[in-house]
Amino acid sequence: LRNKNLKFISRNVYLKIVNKNNNFFQNYKKESIKLHIAHNEGNYFASQSLLKKLEDMSLIVFKYCDENGNITKESNPNGSTNNIAGIINEKGNILGMMPHPERMIDKFLSGEDGKLFFESLNSNF
Repeated sequence: LRNKNLKFISRNVYLKIVNKNNNFFQNYKKESIKLHIAHNEGNYFASQSLLKKLEDMSLIVFKYCDENGNITKESNPNGSTNNIAGIINEKGNILGMMPHPERMIDKFLSGEDGKLFFESLNSNF
């Protein structure tokens, strides 16, 4: 869906990793990371039955949070249901995410939290 404010968003956000039991995030030592978002249609929406399935099967990998790792309404930049920013499929081999890790791979330009994502992919797939 369109962002809650109906405007394009381009900024760094914090994400709490809520499931590291997958090849995408198992190498992360941090509980929360900072990545970049750039989108107009980034508001994740799911029915209550799908949300329950995602939660019950631990298919949500990260949620928008504040800089201290607290998942709050205020830390949700686009209105995504339950602050969801990334999910995996049941096999754990497909990831759908809104943030852009490729924009956070150099500490001098932006930050390195995205670099860890690609290192995980390189070593786990």
